[in-house]
Amino acid sequence: MSSAEHASSASRPSLAGDAINSTTSSTASSGASSGATAATLPRYQQLVERLKAQMATGKLSAGQRLPSLRRQAAQSGLGLNSVIRAYGELEAAGLIIAEPRAGYRVVPATQAAHAPDDLNGALNGGSQTSPTSSRHPGVGQHGQHGQRESHHRPRAITTLTISDPAWQAMANASDPRLAPLGAAHPELDAPAVRRLYRLARTQLGAHAQHPSAYALPPGSSALRTAIAQHLSHHGHPCDSDALLISQGAQHGMSLLLGQLRAAKGRCRIGVEAPGYFGIVAAIEAQGHQAIAIPARAHQGLDVAALERLLERHDDKTPALTLDALIVTADGHNPLGGQLSTPDRHRLLALAARHAILLVENTTFAELSFDTRHPWLADLAHRHADRPMPALISLGSFSKTLGPRTRCGWLWLSRPEQESPLGLQAMIRARWANGMGDMPWMHAALSELITSGDYGRHVQRMRRCYARRLERLRAHLSAALGDSVWLPPPSGGYLQWCGLPSLEANQLKQLHQDLLNAGIATLPGSLFNAEQSGLRLNAAQLGEEATQNAARPSDEIPRQQDILARLTAHLQKALAQGEG
Repeated sequence: MSSAEHASSASRPSLAGDAINSTTSSTASSGASSGATAATLPRYQQLVERLKAQMATGKLSAGQRLPSLRRQAAQSGLGLNSVIRAYGELEAAGLIIAEPRAGYRVVPATQAAHAPDDLNGALNGGSQTSPTSSRHPGVGQHGQHGQRESHHRPRAITTLTISDPAWQAMANASDPRLAPLGAAHPELDAPAVRRLYRLARTQLGAHAQHPSAYALPPGSSALRTAIAQHLSHHGHPCDSDALLISQGAQHGMSLLLGQLRAAKGRCRIGVEAPGYFGIVAAIEAQGHQAIAIPARAHQGLDVAALERLLERHDDKTPALTLDALIVTADGHNPLGGQLSTPDRHRLLALAARHAILLVENTTFAELSFDTRHPWLADLAHRHADRPMPALISLGSFSKTLGPRTRCGWLWLSRPEQESPLGLQAMIRARWANGMGDMPWMHAALSELITSGDYGRHVQRMRRCYARRLERLRAHLSAALGDSVWLPPPSGGYLQWCGLPSLEANQLKQLHQDLLNAGIATLPGSLFNAEQSGLRLNAAQLGEEATQNAARPSDEIPRQQDILARLTAHLQKALAQGEG
């Protein structure tokens, strides 16, 4: 297998092997659904239907290897991207699986038993892929290539080290001299943000003569009350006595993981893959082991896959065990997916059965667009009469107002006094870990929230970010077509830009070329993503990004040509990737 084909097999549906040439010579009409004929189907869908028909009739048997991407393209006369898209639908439908270093196969009989219930329907012309997932060239519903194997073999993952190039990538993403498409920073030039810092300056003056420079744990009573009232008003019934103020969600994550280590020793912590690398860094820093659980492009955590892992009965491979699971149910980072309400119920029941602590990351949840599901904490509250797992929710103002607030919270659904993860123990840990926070910022935030300005700000920014993301996707789609995969996020301002035809070294070079052109991005490798791609931030790509605004200094890139320069480098890299 060539290096290009190897990259395909490891990170996208590259069906490698010796499936017969008749794979491409069968008539498309034999498998077309809903009476469609070959003439009425897109060419990639014709290939999907041909392969489905051959699986249904036994011409392609369970476990049989299939052609690589490039071989299939040559045999069928289709473009590489059309083949990628066709195979993506087959993998999403549960009909084929990825095997790193070996290509793709028809689902083996031993795994077909674990496939979705409507597998036969898929073989007979049905499709499990939603209209949105079919837009994805090669990743399908799983959100990254090769995920189906991950369902059966969860893997331990490691985080960043001080010498890791990822640290430099993060430093670049926060460099003010570079176009800000990397770090997950929100729009800072918003009325509510400006008012917050005016309030902070006023409060700082008022606290100048105060004898204490700390807002001691659990944090300002006024701020906790304001947060609880805000959450409750927006459908998340919260008691201020269940809140502990932290210096952001990352700090809160480290606090609870440290307490978990003190209580239980080294634990196995489930994390989404791909997922936010800061979570994995916190897990490793506290001496735990991170276990990758697959995430889907449009849905976040793959709850069905997690259930199979936890409850499988296989003499050769024992069931997965987890002590805790960290999940981003809304605004998955980096794929943008969102768990459905049924999957949230299913996850709560699953965690309760297996005594798994659930840690709900809500940092982007308030920025959800059209669909705002109940949080896991909401469901646990509503159904307290049912068995529920231990649950802690993390929130922060960093993604809604700005990272300079240095303020977030832990919401303990069971604030038991004696539990190592109960409120009193967490307060002691918070006090030992930095005494407390800035009282003037607590006072400024509580005033902003209580006035209603924060709630109005969140509503305004939802609409703003939705427009900016749509503009970014429209620009890239018009320029690059099906060469890129741009799943629409459920909220926030982060956009995954999948580049399925690029190998790892080509993505690395693209990232460097963009830096040289003054554009910061974050490569997918940082997020433990098997698929090549970049995470982009649309928060600061306002209307001025394509018009005539400029930063004050010539050293800082002009915003009006950010998208043009980004597109030019993507086009160049994709041309080389297909060459």
